[in-house]
Amino acid sequence: MSNQATATTTLTKNATNAELTAAFGDQLNDGKARIFAAVPSVNNDQRVTLFICQQIETQTNANAAQQLLLGWGSGTRIIRTVFSAEKSIVEAQGFKAGSVLPLDILIEEKTEKAYDTQTPKIIPSTGEVITHQGMPVYEHSSLVPEGAGGKVITLARDTEDSNQGELPGANLLG
Repeated sequence: MSNQATATTTLTKNATNAELTAAFGDQLNDGKARIFAAVPSVNNDQRVTLFICQQIETQTNANAAQQLLLGWGSGTRIIRTVFSAEKSIVEAQGFKAGSVLPLDILIEEKTEKAYDTQTPKIIPSTGEVITHQGMPVYEHSSLVPEGAGGKVITLARDTEDSNQGELPGANLLG
C-alpha cells in the first residue's frame, strides 16, 4: 500500500512547488497524492504530521477564443494538505517522504475560516480579497477517498480575475 517514489526526497514542510517538481519530476503527472514531508508532532509523541501534495489538472474561465488562440484554459496545479496521523500506523505502513497514498486531496472554497489565523484568498495581481456574496473566501483542504478528490471546488466570485475579459486585441480589427 505504500508505493514509494523512485527519487529520494529531502523536502521540508515549507517546500515550494519548484522544489516538489524537482524532487518528484514526472511522477507528479500520475495525479496521485503523495507525502512530501513527515514531521514528528510537537504536541503528541504518538503522532506524526504528514505534508501531502497532489498535482491536478486545472481549468480556468477562459472563453473559447482564449482557449483556441492563446492556449488558455487548462494546466496543472499542485495542491496540498496537512494531516496528523498515528505514528504507529505510519510506521507500520512504511509511509515516508515519497510514499503514494490511496487518497485524494480535496480543496473546497468556503466563506468560513478553516482555523483562526487563516487569511482570505486574494487576487495576486491586485491584492484584492476574493469574495462570495460579500464574504471573504477561504480554502479548506481534506483527504478523501481516491477518485473523490483531486480537485478544487470554487465559489462564484463577486469580482472576477483579469482573464475574464474579452480576447486581447479582439476589437482592434473593428
